[in-house]
Amino acid sequence: MAHLVVETGPLAGKVYPIDQGLTIGREAHNTIAMPENKKCSRDHAKVWRESPGKYAVADLGSTNGTLVNDGKISRQPLRDGDLIAIGEVHLRFELGEDEKPKPKAPPARASLADAVAGKGAATGDAAPAAGAGGPVLEVKSRVLQYNKKQGGKGVNIDVSQTAGWLRAVYVGVALAVAAALFFAMRAIF
Repeated sequence: MAHLVVETGPLAGKVYPIDQGLTIGREAHNTIAMPENKKCSRDHAKVWRESPGKYAVADLGSTNGTLVNDGKISRQPLRDGDLIAIGEVHLRFELGEDEKPKPKAPPARASLADAVAGKGAATGDAAPAAGAGGPVLEVKSRVLQYNKKQGGKGVNIDVSQTAGWLRAVYVGVALAVAAALFFAMRAIF
C-alpha cells in the first residue's frame, strides 16, 4: 500500500498509509496534524488514491502553498519517490510493492541462424508452419533464398538496413527510374 514518509520536522521517520486518502494541516482533525509547523495552514493539502497505483495530491487553498519536487502545485498526480513540501516539513510519497509497475519481459526473437535452421525463438524447437504464426521465419528464409539465387550479380542492397538519409536517396533514385520508364513506355504506346 502507498504511504507518505515524513523526512524532516518533528514527525520525521513516521509513516502514514494513504488507504483511500489523508489530509495534512495544523488542525488536530487532519490525518497528519502538524500544529508546530507555522507555514502550514489549518487544512493545507490532501493526498488520495484515484485508482490502483494512481495517487494525487491537491493544495486546499493554503496560504503558503504545497510543493511537489520544488514546484508549486494546485493538484498533481504523484509518482513513486516524489517529495511533497509543506512549510518546513518534507514528505516522500512511496508506492507499495504491490502497486509498483512490473517490468515487462522483452519479447523472444528468433535469430537468423534459427530461422534458417527452422527452429523457434526461445525454445529451439522446430518453427511453426507458415499458417501457424511462422510467417516471419518464412520471410527471412525467402530473403536468404533470393540472395543465394542472385549469386552476387547485380545490385544487392537491403534498403531496410540503411540509414535514414541514404534510404531516402535510394528511394528517390528508384522513383526517378520508375517515372522515366513510365514516361518512356507512354511515349512508345
